Amino acid sequence: MEINLFTIFATLVNFVILFLFLKHYLFDKVNNIIDDRNSEVIDAVHNAENKVLEAETLKESYEKQIANIEDKGREIVKEAKLKADQQAEDILREAENRTAMLLRQTENEIERLKKKSLEEMKQEIGALAIFAAEKILEKELDHQEHQAVIGKIIDEAGNSKWQN
Repeated sequence: MEINLFTIFATLVNFVILFLFLKHYLFDKVNNIIDDRNSEVIDAVHNAENKVLEAETLKESYEKQIANIEDKGREIVKEAKLKADQQAEDILREAENRTAMLLRQTENEIERLKKKSLEEMKQEIGALAIFAAEKILEKELDHQEHQAVIGKIIDEAGNSKWQN
C-alpha cells in the first residue's frame, strides 16, 4: 500500500470545496431554518404562557364578577323581602283601618236603628195606652187631648228605663 500525496491532496481539496459549498448553500440555510424553528417554538411557548396568564386573569375576574353577582342577588332578595314586608304591613294597616271604620259605621247604624226602634216603640205604646184608656173610659178623646195623653205617657215611659 502506497500513500499517494496527490490523492491525499485532491481529497483534501475536494473536502474543502465540498465543505465550503455545503457551508454556503446548505449549512447556513439549515441553520437559519433551525433558528427560525427555534424562534417559532420559543414564541409559541411565550404565547402559551401569556395565554395561561391571561386565562388566569380572566378566571379571577370572572370569579370576582360571580361573587359580585351573588352579593347583588342576595341584596336584591333582601330588598325584595323588605319591600314585601313593608307592603304586607301596609295592607294589614289598611285592613285594620277599614275594619275599624266599618265597625264604627256599624255601631252608628245600630245606635241609629236602636233609637228609631225605641221611638217607634214609644209611639206604639202610647197609641196602645190611648186605645186602652179610651176603652176604659169608653169615650173618645179629641185630637188635642189625644196628643197630650200620648206626650204624657211617652214622658213617663221615657223616664223609666226601657228594656231591650
